[in-house]
Amino acid sequence: MKSVLIFFISLFILMFYQATPLLAVSDPLAVPNNRFGIHIISASVDESSPSASLVNSNGGDWGYLTVLIESGDRNVNKWQEFFNDLRRRHLIPLVRMATYPIGDKWKAPVVGEEEVWADFLNNLNWPTKNRYVIIYNEPNHAQEWEGRISPKEYAQVLDKTISSLKQRSNDFFVLNAGFDSSTPHQPPNYYDELRFLTEMNQEVPGIFNKLDGWATHAYPNPGFVGSPNGTGRGTVRSWVWEQQILFSLGLNKLLPIFITETGWKHDEGQQFQANLPSIESVSDFYINTFQGAWSNLRVAAVTPFVLSYQSPPFDHFSFKKWSDNSWYPQFEAIKSLPKVSGKPVQINSAKLESGEIYSSLVSGESYQIPFSFKNSGQSIWGDGNKIELRIINDELRINTAVSLPEDQKIEPGQLTKFSVPLTAPKSGIYKFYLQLYRDNKPFTSDGWSYNTEIKSPVTLVVKAGLGWKNDASGKYLLKINSSTGETIIEAVLSNSGQSEPIEARFLLPDYSFDFTLSKPFYTSKTVHYMVYSGTNTLEFGSLQPNIFSVLLNPQELWNLLPFSNKTTQPCELATQPKNC
Repeated sequence: MKSVLIFFISLFILMFYQATPLLAVSDPLAVPNNRFGIHIISASVDESSPSASLVNSNGGDWGYLTVLIESGDRNVNKWQEFFNDLRRRHLIPLVRMATYPIGDKWKAPVVGEEEVWADFLNNLNWPTKNRYVIIYNEPNHAQEWEGRISPKEYAQVLDKTISSLKQRSNDFFVLNAGFDSSTPHQPPNYYDELRFLTEMNQEVPGIFNKLDGWATHAYPNPGFVGSPNGTGRGTVRSWVWEQQILFSLGLNKLLPIFITETGWKHDEGQQFQANLPSIESVSDFYINTFQGAWSNLRVAAVTPFVLSYQSPPFDHFSFKKWSDNSWYPQFEAIKSLPKVSGKPVQINSAKLESGEIYSSLVSGESYQIPFSFKNSGQSIWGDGNKIELRIINDELRINTAVSLPEDQKIEPGQLTKFSVPLTAPKSGIYKFYLQLYRDNKPFTSDGWSYNTEIKSPVTLVVKAGLGWKNDASGKYLLKINSSTGETIIEAVLSNSGQSEPIEARFLLPDYSFDFTLSKPFYTSKTVHYMVYSGTNTLEFGSLQPNIFSVLLNPQELWNLLPFSNKTTQPCELATQPKNC
């Protein structure tokens, strides 16, 4: 009766605190959230692949994955590749910090360890905006803290680690170490959780208000074989009892609950244990609890322990059979449960690598403006989302959008190109705004703004001569190179070596271009000019004859020579002797 009373009092407290907003970076419960998850041992595709199959099944997306990182395994390249794999599979990592084992104990963290952890974790591009970090494990067990128990020491370590992480980024979503709520008070090996939490708060007053969420180990005790309907301390609802304690110690906000460890022992493993529940019973327990105790709206994630563990002491918790690559019924049971398609907040940002809306355009001219962007955020562009580049001008009522092709997926660090159409108005100065959108929402990175003046077109006059020749008349090719590409037009020069004005509407006023003039059997010549609205004269000087190009063509060779300026040609070079 007492436990039932405590349970309802706790529920009342939780309901009362519903009005208190969460002060975390991004409330995972404020968006569609898939609470299904799993605890893994190995950061590998062998475990991430079946994990995604398990937690993102039957309507689910973006489930959770609890994974341990030891201090000796802080390899940025390794973990970035694993995070990239989780990003592709839509899995949210809950990273539990760990030191390293010394015999049958775990080393306690050393002074300054929090700074090393913060630098390492901050160097990773996480799959979601919230970077979930669990600060060590069950410190009310001496085995987890180098053979000793110290609530004061853990409170200090937690406080320093929170500060170090938050100094690097406010996106770190910090969770406490999950406690063993069932452990008896038997120092120096075990410490009652209530006493432990109380002494933590005495050492660092308000320490629990610095957390963003609450990690809990809601094992069904006693013996990991308790009822799926249990209430109170040491049950699948341990977190309700823990929240009651935290509120009594001054917690002033409602923390999302992360059940990072839980699960039942089953009878199958390397050694069959008839005293444990059958695999069919455990399967039913999971269904009952996911639909009951763990369906509470405050529960953000449930990651049962463990996906695959093939030897004692945890083979009886394993979802994967030790004898082959198949799964126990609990895997398929959880897989079949209806799930939510999660929509975790991700940072959508881009770096403009090349391209601009030009500072001057020609009135009435249509352009295809090229842009190149690098994905500098967390999401994969085109992975179940619509990515658009928009050019916006409210005055002209322009809102032109170009979508990323459906067959493209652009991961963080990769480049993609857009070509945006824009037709210049008749006149004036305008401000254009460039922004990327995901599913009609602007990226978190700032957009780009440009001031553009509409001008009259550029007109070109080409002036050139021909070496050894008095008459420069004829057809020439004018090649124009710019950042947007290459254009070739024909220029007809008079005998004085000057063309008629050529309107070049495709040229941008006040921009520089390379102009190359060419004529057969003459060496091309390139000049560099900034052009302006109105008439621009391009002075090429003389194009010199290319003798080597006509050595096997006597007629053209003659035409290049200075003698060809005369009206007759010598018979020895004539191609038709009858004309001599």
